[in-house]
Amino acid sequence: MNFTELQLDILFKLWRNRCFRRNATLQIDTVVKAAPSHIIGRMREEMDELIRKGIVIKIPHRHGDKVFINPDNKFEIEQALRKIHTFL
Repeated sequence: MNFTELQLDILFKLWRNRCFRRNATLQIDTVVKAAPSHIIGRMREEMDELIRKGIVIKIPHRHGDKVFINPDNKFEIEQALRKIHTFL
């Protein structure tokens, strides 16, 4: 799978926080807020693209939508992240 740089940033944040199942999730706002203010809009678009592709799963929550990495794609994501972050 080919990921953009922003998508890899999103996936790395979810990976770092071990968001691989329904009980371990992060709110979308938490994932996006680490980016600089001029990139936040693009980060949200990239997050939507990952959700559409099924790489990230979104679940509704009363305080806002939460996301986690689809466990079926864990191996491909790990390989893509290892190319950039060799310490994984």
